Amino acid sequence: MGPQERLNVFRRFFAASRYGRLLIQQLLVRSALEQALMQDVVQMERIHNQHFKDTLETVRRHGFLEEFLIAVREEDLSLQKIIEAYDKRMEGRM
Repeated sequence: MGPQERLNVFRRFFAASRYGRLLIQQLLVRSALEQALMQDVVQMERIHNQHFKDTLETVRRHGFLEEFLIAVREEDLSLQKIIEAYDKRMEGRM
């Protein structure tokens, strides 16, 4: 697998991570209706965080950290844009 293919794998990893966070957020919201779900939220967050840590360790171990960091920077910029859009909506400017 070449660098571009790995970058695409890393991008898909971050897309899946965002999706996972949305599922956690949905369950958190639903826990207001069913308190027992809070345990599931905590469990999902733990698993999600461990998966990220394990992925980072694997990337380092195989010598692809610099390539992974390219995807990290892209993801950070994407998240920043999303946050800024929400900031504008929350301030009523949109």
